Amino acid sequence: MFILIFRDFNPEIHDVYKVAELIYDVDFRTFKHVFKSKKEGVEAIKNRLVLIDFDEDNEVHENELFYVFFDDEDKDEKEIIGMFNGGKGVRHSNFEDIKKQFRNLKFSDALGLSKVSFMDNFVLVDVQEDDFYIAELAIYSNQRGKGYGNEALDQLIQLARELDCKRVVLDADFRNDGAYRLYSSKGFKVFNKKAFGLPGKKRGMRNMELLLK
Repeated sequence: MFILIFRDFNPEIHDVYKVAELIYDVDFRTFKHVFKSKKEGVEAIKNRLVLIDFDEDNEVHENELFYVFFDDEDKDEKEIIGMFNGGKGVRHSNFEDIKKQFRNLKFSDALGLSKVSFMDNFVLVDVQEDDFYIAELAIYSNQRGKGYGNEALDQLIQLARELDCKRVVLDADFRNDGAYRLYSSKGFKVFNKKAFGLPGKKRGMRNMELLLK
């Protein structure tokens, strides 16, 4: 039996490149369309994490959460198990985020990340103020199949209850049956489906919800 320990992500303490890899893996089907390689995509995400999300002058949603988590037996917290991004009423990237990317990042990084944000706009769930949104939840590749995803989801659902949210919402890619089965096992139901396509760049999401009230 294990317990996951959640910590606020701090780029000065935690492995930024590893967290960037996790974010890439959450939406690799989209990232691979806009970056020439995984290495290039991960590097762009890493630069964004360092230069934008945690800049002291950057305005962030007051309820936005960004956690990395560890097995409670890892006393020194050396091995990142996974990451979570989201929170109560937190919405996905918007026009303001895109402007910040072009203002802070090199052009090629900002362009690629903005293309991802643009496509996200068409398929991700519409988040309400009293929703708890699981925007990104990822387990590192060498830690999958051990029950960590299940435990992380349980803790996030409990956090949503403590924040008095009416529902937990998330997105499951049409092609990710494993994630869909996990969410379904927790009681999540598909309430909407969205798809978006350009030549050679198609994606679709099951918008799922777990009602808490």
